[in-house]
Amino acid sequence: MFKFLLLACLATQCLGLVRQQIQDPKLNDPFSDDYIDKILDNLRNVIIENNMDPMELPPLDTGFSDTILGITWHGSAHLKNGHFWGLSSLARTGDTSFTVEGDKARLTAYIGLNGASAHYDASAEFMGITVGAGVTADISDIQIFLDAEMVLTGGSGLQLTEFKISHLGHISVDVSGLGPLDWILEILVDFVDTFLKDWIVSLVEGPLKDLIQGLLDEYVPDIPSRLL
Repeated sequence: MFKFLLLACLATQCLGLVRQQIQDPKLNDPFSDDYIDKILDNLRNVIIENNMDPMELPPLDTGFSDTILGITWHGSAHLKNGHFWGLSSLARTGDTSFTVEGDKARLTAYIGLNGASAHYDASAEFMGITVGAGVTADISDIQIFLDAEMVLTGGSGLQLTEFKISHLGHISVDVSGLGPLDWILEILVDFVDTFLKDWIVSLVEGPLKDLIQGLLDEYVPDIPSRLL
């Protein structure tokens, strides 16, 4: 019985030592908050310097049809001069954390932007009728989860292990100027909504991710001794 209690006590102490080596994430940690704010401040400058706000959107084309007196007629819509505004408003939007486990450090953060918008000049033609229109989209919010880690002894900066959209808010699409072709309104709204969702994901997981990684490489965090 004595040996069992002794072994149980030793096991408990050993488990305690193991737990002490792995830190619980420090949410709202001032160090990680300040570091992310520094990265995002530089990111906003890079975005503005590289004329990425507004960003140009690619021209788009879509088709539609309607059956009149048994005859199917086909029409088309063309979108050009597209721009996306709001990328330079990226900011920290949620908790951040910085933890050290063994020889690695890990940073997590939620960043995002509110009030982004997009606009296209549009034209549509059907049965000899041509109209000019405008398409405006308002994106309520875009939230992004960032996860990065670094080897403490390597001398290199944080490397992204995850950078993806955690929440894409409602996209409100308004089309004006369709006149006699207002029956294609829903077609254009759905078309633009689908395109923007895919385009925003590609933007975040492509160019934006590359810009963030470049800044993480440039600004290696000076980890406080209390976290080591």
